[in-house]
Amino acid sequence: MRSALFYCFAAFVLLAPLSGLGGAALALPALQIAAIGFLVAIVARHDVPAALPRALLVGLGILVLYPLVQLVPLPDALWRAIPGHEPYVGVLDRFAHSASSWAWRAISIVPAATERGWLALLPPLACLLVVLRFDPRQLRTLLLAMVALAGAEALLGIVQVLGGVDAASGLRLDRVRSVAVGTLADGNQLAAMLAMSLPVAVGWLAYTVRHGRHLRMSRPRQSSPSRLSWQRAVVVIAAALMLPCLLYTRSRVGVGVALVGLACSTVVLTRLRTRNTGAWRLAPYLIGAGILLATIVAISPVLGRLEPQDLTAVAAGRGAIGTATLQAVADFLPFGSGLSTFADVFPRYQGGKFGGHVPHAGNDYLQAFMELGMAAPAIVVLLLSAFLARIIALLRVEGSSSLTLLQLGAGMGMVPMILYATFDPALHAPAIAMWFATLAGALFHRGGDSTGHGDTPAPPTGTNAGVEA
Repeated sequence: MRSALFYCFAAFVLLAPLSGLGGAALALPALQIAAIGFLVAIVARHDVPAALPRALLVGLGILVLYPLVQLVPLPDALWRAIPGHEPYVGVLDRFAHSASSWAWRAISIVPAATERGWLALLPPLACLLVVLRFDPRQLRTLLLAMVALAGAEALLGIVQVLGGVDAASGLRLDRVRSVAVGTLADGNQLAAMLAMSLPVAVGWLAYTVRHGRHLRMSRPRQSSPSRLSWQRAVVVIAAALMLPCLLYTRSRVGVGVALVGLACSTVVLTRLRTRNTGAWRLAPYLIGAGILLATIVAISPVLGRLEPQDLTAVAAGRGAIGTATLQAVADFLPFGSGLSTFADVFPRYQGGKFGGHVPHAGNDYLQAFMELGMAAPAIVVLLLSAFLARIIALLRVEGSSSLTLLQLGAGMGMVPMILYATFDPALHAPAIAMWFATLAGALFHRGGDSTGHGDTPAPPTGTNAGVEA
C-alpha cells in the first residue's frame, strides 16, 4: 500500500510541471482532486504525520483555516463595520435592491475567489503531508527524480532557445521567442524550478560521496559503487544543464536567487560536520561553479537581453504597485480583503497613476498581508521560525545520517523561493508551489534526525554495526 502511494504521488509531483501544456483551466482542478484523494488516504489510514514542530503546525493551521473564516457569512450590520468595506457599502446602498442589501455576507470581498484560493492550497498541503510518510529510500528516490526532471526541463529550455524545434511538437514552442520556458508558463517559473533544484543537486552530490564512503567502511564486499556512480552522473548532468538554462530564462531575479541557493547549500553542507571530508572535497567545485555562473552572467551578451524592459520603468512600476498595495493593507486591517482577491480589489487603488490589469502585487508577502490581514505576518513568522529551527537542528544532530545531507539540500532549495516571493509570484503556479512543499516535507522528514541508519540498512553484526549510515 505504501509503495502504491509512493508511485501515485511521484506521478502527481513529477507531472505537475506539464500542467503548463494544457492550461490551468483543466490542470488545476485535476491537481486539486488528486490532492483531496491523497489527504483522504492519509486520514483514512490514520497516517497523519506526528511530531511536527509546533510553529509549523500552528502556521499551517492558520493558513488553512483563516480563509475559511473569511467565508463565514456575517450579519449585515457587522459586515458594514469591517474596515475596508466602506466603498462597497456605498455601492450596495445606492444600487442594490432593498432586500438584498441586508443579506448576510462574508468578510471576503469576493468569496468565489477566496474559495478558489483555498482549493489551490490543497495540492501543496498534500505534498507536504504525504512526503512526511515516506521511508528514507522513497524520499531519496523522489528527490533524485525531481533533480532529473529539472535537468530535462532545462534541456528542453535550451532547445527552445537554440534548437529551432518545430512548433508542431506542442511543447509550447509556438509561444517561445528567445526565452526558455520548458513545459511551464513562462521563464520566471522555469527559473524558480531550477533555482529550487540546484541546491538539491548539491545535496545529492554530497550524499553520494558520504554514503559511498560509509558503504565501503561497513560492507566492503557488498558495496555497490555502480549504483551511486550512475546516480551521481544523473545529478551532475542535470546540474550542468540547469546552470546555462538559467541564463536563457532571462530572469535576473531567478539567476540571483539561484546563486544564493547554490552558495547557501555549499556553505551549509560543508559545515554539517567538519569531519565530513567528502563534502569538504566537493566545496571548491561547487563554489567554483557558482563563481563561473556569476562570471558568465557578468560578461555574457545574453545579459543585455535579460528582461529587456527598461529597469528604471520596471522599478518605478513595482514601486507604484507596492505603495498602492500598502494603502490597501492599511484599509483592510486587521481582517484582510480575502484570500486571492487582490486582482478584484486592486483596481480601486490604481487611480490615474497606472493602468492595465494587475493580477499580483509582485511581492507575495505584501499581497498576503493585504488579503489575510494580521494573519499573514503571523503565518510568515511561524513558518520561517520552524524552517530556521529545523535547519539548526539538522546541523546540530549527533550521529547524523547521510540522509541529513539530502534534507539540508532540500531546505536550501527552499531558500531561493523564500527570496523569490519578494519579487515575483512564482509560488502562485501550482507546480512551483507543489515542488516547494515537497522540499519542505523532505526537510521536516524524521528519517535522519537521530540515528546513523536513517537511510541505509544497518550492518548485520560485528564491529562496524555502529558506523554511521
